[in-house]
Amino acid sequence: MMKKLLITSAILMTGCAVAADKPADKPWHNEKPTLSTINAPTKTMPMVCKQEQAMAYLKELQSGEKDIFSVKSNDHGGKGANDSGWLTWTIADPDTLIPCPEGGASATEVGMCWKELNDEPTVIGLVRVAPGTAIPHYHREMECYYNLSGEGLTWAQERMQPFQPGDYIEIPSKAMHYTPNTYDDQDLIYMYWFPLDGKFSTFKYQWPKDVGPGETLMFDFIPYTNSHAVRSGNGGYGWDVIQSSKK
Repeated sequence: MMKKLLITSAILMTGCAVAADKPADKPWHNEKPTLSTINAPTKTMPMVCKQEQAMAYLKELQSGEKDIFSVKSNDHGGKGANDSGWLTWTIADPDTLIPCPEGGASATEVGMCWKELNDEPTVIGLVRVAPGTAIPHYHREMECYYNLSGEGLTWAQERMQPFQPGDYIEIPSKAMHYTPNTYDDQDLIYMYWFPLDGKFSTFKYQWPKDVGPGETLMFDFIPYTNSHAVRSGNGGYGWDVIQSSKK
């Protein structure tokens, strides 16, 4: 019953595109991208984000029972996540994962570290973003964020909005989004999860460099600059590195 309610809520809150060349993969996967999420950041967890494993992880982190280092991967009935802790990569060798340095995302070459928590039945993880680091993108999977610490801006309702500790944001299927870190001296740290989808190797991220002229125009409406390499979900766990054409 809960699964049926979540699927119904997903369809109502994200909307299903019509008149496409082929049907969406699942009822909650939209067929075409939209310029941004229709949802503003909120202090209340959106209904569709209330997935069992994600809520269990959040409870540990919000209560202080666990922190970003002690929280365990593949816990609460989940499986399939890399349990090596906080990881990053280099531009020269994106396929080789290396430990995130003690200085966090700011001390990395690519401005980002992450920790996988769950892969099935739901993809869940933590990310640390260095100041100024972010590139807009979209994917067919609906996503939820929760800000654990640090301050940023998030592209929502076709404008940049504050993303502060304790904020949630619901990102519908194929909604363009990005959340840069606006602190100068510390990482932006948030938990992300895909409440209706698991197995990250099946995901396909779309970055500005990947799309045709129509979608490039949509990305051009988003106020961003990029001087970083990003590690995409394309190709599953091969993790290709993309350099944006915008410098």
